[in-house]
Amino acid sequence: MLFRRFLSFEDSKTMISYILSIVLLTTVVVELECGTNFMKPVFNVMTPYYWAKDRFNNDTVTDESTAMYNGEVCQIVNLNLLMRHVARYPSLYWIRRMNSLHKMIKKNPDVVKKHKFLKTWIIPFAEENAYSMSALGNEEATTLGRTFGEKFKPLFEGNMDLIDYTTTSKEVTRQSFKAFHKSLNETIQANAPMPIQTVDDERLRFYTKCKKYRTYSDKSNVEYDSFFGGTKMRTVVDKIRKLLGVKNFKTEQVITMHQICAFELGIFNQSDWCSFFTLDDLDALDYLFDLSHFWQRGFGYPINWQMSCPFTSHMLKRFDDTIAYQNETTVADIQFAHSYTLLPVYTAFGLFKDSNKLLAINYEANKSRRFRVSRTCPFSANLGTALYKCGASGNFVVKMFVNGEEVDIPACGGKVCLHQDFKQAYTSLGDCDFQKICKTQ
Repeated sequence: MLFRRFLSFEDSKTMISYILSIVLLTTVVVELECGTNFMKPVFNVMTPYYWAKDRFNNDTVTDESTAMYNGEVCQIVNLNLLMRHVARYPSLYWIRRMNSLHKMIKKNPDVVKKHKFLKTWIIPFAEENAYSMSALGNEEATTLGRTFGEKFKPLFEGNMDLIDYTTTSKEVTRQSFKAFHKSLNETIQANAPMPIQTVDDERLRFYTKCKKYRTYSDKSNVEYDSFFGGTKMRTVVDKIRKLLGVKNFKTEQVITMHQICAFELGIFNQSDWCSFFTLDDLDALDYLFDLSHFWQRGFGYPINWQMSCPFTSHMLKRFDDTIAYQNETTVADIQFAHSYTLLPVYTAFGLFKDSNKLLAINYEANKSRRFRVSRTCPFSANLGTALYKCGASGNFVVKMFVNGEEVDIPACGGKVCLHQDFKQAYTSLGDCDFQKICKTQ
């Protein structure tokens, strides 16, 4: 009877293995929660493209060269593609803030003893590389060149010299264009020479030209400032201050830590700085940044989207010309710009609009918000607007794609919109008196 009261040797091994498995699983869960693996869309505009797209989703590329409308097959005849530049290194401003923060923390021997990586950590971002394309960015451009080449192959085949490429004056957009074109060229197997892109800040950096916008922008941080100094952010800062072991740690310094975590994790797939954050912390910071974008580039003020008309009017005119002159010499406009370009354009078309405004006091109510920059405007984010010609009817229809996926067009309530309805709904986006809108005179 005695043996029944004790586990056998084999049972003991099984039980030990089971316990070790539970311990290991718990360790992994804690490790994921404490920040060694945050490859998720929680880093706002610093989010790599394929974290926002679900990096575990390996779906094949869908052919979007045709669309169905009223039972007819419609063939793509023109594409407008607006892309944010690819993943880059931090700006010089942030590199210097990162260095200063590290130097300040290292002065405290107790903190370094507690967090040993701080002793040997050296900032991996050289000042000479500030704001330039990273290796991750090159991967994004290569993948997207291939993706769009496959998605709209019939449009590009034989027409690689009929694509207009436009960048801003910033070097990272030129780097994005070159890497994208190389990949698209290889996908189409066109062997086309590298084209000379147009530099057009009037169309793609309209926010730098709009005097009225700059006035509103200066006044639009009320909600951001309120959340910045509010209870939720104080809770995040107090927790990190205690975990780090530095007295009088400030919100600005937590944001700098967040920048280090975001860029290191994105570029190198690992960052010890992320260990100070939880997903709840990152969600709070994401909302803080979304407040700024909502009021400065989103639905907060009409000027935010009105000023995008140099871009929207160019696109709508191109579609009109394609319809009017059936042998239009350009099959696509592919443009490389910035988050400050893309977000106002999204807003102009009514994309990602919530029923509630984003305010400092409704963080919990907005956790399922549509206006979530981490998902809609990561590095390499893109808005594709495609014009199709239908069979016997001769109708023209429009589809829109955000980050390669078709979306409902707000003005039409569906994914395929008759061009004349699309044009009528967005008439104000085609009539562009930029000087009047922005009061530049």
